[in-house]
Amino acid sequence: MCLPILVLKLIRRVVTLVLAALIVYLGVTLYQVYRESTTAKPVPSQAIVVMGSAEYNGIPSRDLAARLNEADLLYKEKYAPVIYVTGGLAPGDKFTEAGAGKTFLEGKGVPASSVVSDAVGRDTWESITSVAKELSTRKITSVIIVSDGFHLMRCVQMITSLGFKATAAAAVNSPVKGTQLAIDYGRETLAVAAARIVGYKFLSVLRHGS
Repeated sequence: MCLPILVLKLIRRVVTLVLAALIVYLGVTLYQVYRESTTAKPVPSQAIVVMGSAEYNGIPSRDLAARLNEADLLYKEKYAPVIYVTGGLAPGDKFTEAGAGKTFLEGKGVPASSVVSDAVGRDTWESITSVAKELSTRKITSVIIVSDGFHLMRCVQMITSLGFKATAAAAVNSPVKGTQLAIDYGRETLAVAAARIVGYKFLSVLRHGS
């Protein structure tokens, strides 16, 4: 058998092994993302951190409202004495996600002094790093992350990488279902898998260019 054919066969075998390893890696990551979304349980902590989502003229979207309602429940069950709401200003918007969240929670009876608005961040990494600075100034080291279930693993990994102890709670009444939910699980799987290799900061910089 001539050398070029042997080389070609070797290349094909290597490519097959790499693809198989990639499929297994993504499959394991998907399972971990799903497991976190279904088994996450909060424990009493120093603060609750609500991840932002869309708002419309200062009114939280159904997705954001579900997250805020979960945080409100945790607060009233005394899991933590303060709620941090995150999310910056989207292009063209007059209101921030964090600002809309703070107004919503105050409307549900949470004292203004117990809701901190951290209106910074174009993506999850920027929101997490921004709120982490706020938490650190108050000597807070343990938090409960509140978001959609599919989003929890990524958020917990991010904030624990910054030195915090974190548990999580999924927004029970999230409107994200069906095809959109499958898409979100796929996106989260790719994000977590990539971040394990290059880091969340790099992915954020890659996305925004700064």
